[in-house]
Amino acid sequence: MEILHHGAARGTTGSCHRLQVDADNAILIDFGLFQGAETSGADEATWQQIDFSIQDVRALIVTHVHIDHVGRLLYLMAARFRRLIF
Repeated sequence: MEILHHGAARGTTGSCHRLQVDADNAILIDFGLFQGAETSGADEATWQQIDFSIQDVRALIVTHVHIDHVGRLLYLMAARFRRLIF
């Protein structure tokens, strides 16, 4: 098992963490929006894109509904994520 940080690793917004259970199964924890200084120097299409594969993600766990934890859910849906959200 391994935890990978796809957001809120170098700052405080864009919370998105991945629990890689094994080579074929992962769980996302939060899928938040990046905000403020963490977005400077890039356009929205760049800093909100999903820059990792979601093929092996079996579910998304949302810790709470602040925008920096759930703000990119529409991007996830647009990427055809059709798994359980808790």
